[in-house]
Amino acid sequence: MREKLKTVPELPGVYLFKDGNGKVLYVGKAKSLRDRLSTHLSATDPNDKSYRIVKASSDFDYIVVKSEREALELEAELIKRHLPPFNVLLKDDKSYPYLVITDEEFPTVKIVRKKDSVKGEKFGPFIPPKNARKLKELLHRVFKLRKCKELKKREKPCLQFYIERCTAPCTGNVGKREYRRQVEGALSFLKGDVKGLIKRLYREIEEAAERLEFERAAALRDQLLAVKEVYSRSSLLFDSYPNCDIFYLEERNGIFNGVKLTVRNGIIYGKETFSFDPVDPWEENLLEELFTYGKAKIDKSVVGTIWLKNTYRDGEFPEKILTNFTPLETSIKTEPIPEELLPLVKRNRETVKVRYDLQELKEEYERVFYDQFPERVETFDISTLQGKATVGSCIVWENGKFVKDDYRRYRVKTVKGVNDYAAMEEVLTRRFKRIKNGEVKRPDLVLIDGGIGQLNVAIRVRDSLGLDFRVFSIAKKEELVFTDDGEVVETKKYPHLFRFFTSLRDEAHRFALSYNRKVRTKEMLKSPLDGIKGLGAKRRKLIEKFYPDLRELSATTPEELAKIGIPLKVAKEVVERVREIFS
Repeated sequence: MREKLKTVPELPGVYLFKDGNGKVLYVGKAKSLRDRLSTHLSATDPNDKSYRIVKASSDFDYIVVKSEREALELEAELIKRHLPPFNVLLKDDKSYPYLVITDEEFPTVKIVRKKDSVKGEKFGPFIPPKNARKLKELLHRVFKLRKCKELKKREKPCLQFYIERCTAPCTGNVGKREYRRQVEGALSFLKGDVKGLIKRLYREIEEAAERLEFERAAALRDQLLAVKEVYSRSSLLFDSYPNCDIFYLEERNGIFNGVKLTVRNGIIYGKETFSFDPVDPWEENLLEELFTYGKAKIDKSVVGTIWLKNTYRDGEFPEKILTNFTPLETSIKTEPIPEELLPLVKRNRETVKVRYDLQELKEEYERVFYDQFPERVETFDISTLQGKATVGSCIVWENGKFVKDDYRRYRVKTVKGVNDYAAMEEVLTRRFKRIKNGEVKRPDLVLIDGGIGQLNVAIRVRDSLGLDFRVFSIAKKEELVFTDDGEVVETKKYPHLFRFFTSLRDEAHRFALSYNRKVRTKEMLKSPLDGIKGLGAKRRKLIEKFYPDLRELSATTPEELAKIGIPLKVAKEVVERVREIFS
């Protein structure tokens, strides 16, 4: 969790501590997420609540918002949703206040504890309660709603009129129609339609000025200034999209990562992250569904379509669904993510930057493996797609840094079809021979992406060449490290080792995948006419002119092709090649 803390922004938001099963144990809010989480993680007193929370937790998550007010509202919503055991407050909202715009001839605003105690339109609950009192005073100051508990006719207005906190309907100073405009302004403000309210006030000021009603125009101007001041200090999030789901998806180095934000009543109610590797076998079901689209290239639209389908298979749609991709073959209607929302959405995506405390990593490594910490590590991975374009990667880590100048990639030449062991053996043999011959620097440790089978291959190649460095392998999902002396280490129990080994494996996988994609793209761009002896550039242009569609070329005969100037022997091979594809 300390490693993850380094990626947390210094922005307002809500954080959630979770146990090993993903259950939420505690929800908190913060003006600065990084500072607040750092305080929790630094707690050392067993009697301290923060210490107990961290001790019981395996992970944390966070949601970035725009202001402390939104963090407070989101914290309350998440506590009621998850009922975390370490949150003793906010689980039951019956004791927290609501604001009610009363259902009367001349409405006022009241604070109530029970939602059904007063008739009218209700807002809340407000946490902490002082927020309800502050907002009530604000409504009286800005919209001048009456403060008296009961409206009684008076000959003279009370003090509230003279200090400009009420328009005195009790004396007939304001009519029903004008007072109703005040109430509608207060309702618009509470519902979050502040922009609409500001536009309306501008319009009414102009109308009052045209009718030479300068006192009314001045009163409306004061109201406008007060509303704009409040709005600029604590604007509601997503005021144009109060109830929506936002899907943001990006692709980096062949890996798709995304985040879904659930927005309800203008605040972020929840966040879910998403990651997909189209070559990785751990997503077999999703991969199978993706390939039913028949796309030559898996892009954001394809992955995003599956993501949307899986999300709403059994659920109801919100008012709006916003995405940064265009879904394919789905009935779900989406809209682009507005530019003004993108920065906030991007801040909520997962961004992992690997950083090492080398001293702590070294101490943990030597304590677990009873061996000297390696200064230079080479990591290998194999990438293939259904046995095609099989490639290998070698990435190098030395003294805390990836040495990209020493990275190497290998096109597997001797293996046909899906055979991960044979492909790994070929790549390692080629690399280890260069190490033995002194052509490349000797590593202290070689790490293989895979399980015991891949480890045994690496040990066999190493021993056959008489090399003496150590060899480990790392298995996905459980993140187990298998060593060449028979040890099995659960890296999840050791935070520094976990980050070290998984980052090496992930970098090797990224490098292998990028090469695999490059090879596949190159293969797709190849023409069946490549490599035919006697078919030069001029004759190819001639064929492409008369037969721009290769399917049409497959239906012709060598004799017909010879009529346009292609030698019969060459024409026969051309037709034979094309028919192999379309037969």
